[in-house]
Amino acid sequence: MKKAVEIFLDYYKKRYQKGELTEEQLSQMVSKGALDEEEKTYIMGGGSSELEGLRTFHSEVMGLIGGE
Repeated sequence: MKKAVEIFLDYYKKRYQKGELTEEQLSQMVSKGALDEEEKTYIMGGGSSELEGLRTFHSEVMGLIGGE
């Protein structure tokens, strides 16, 4: 199951792809602390990022230890 942050980022990524959210709006979200630069890059189509790698690692570790 996706984590809340993944749902959040994917929601904004889809809005960005549809043109409902601009780069300027994303920059404002970064300025306000709602997003970090890596999340902004992911939303703008940065593809597989370090953030994705960390999510995968987290999921694997949690699966091994029986968490979340």
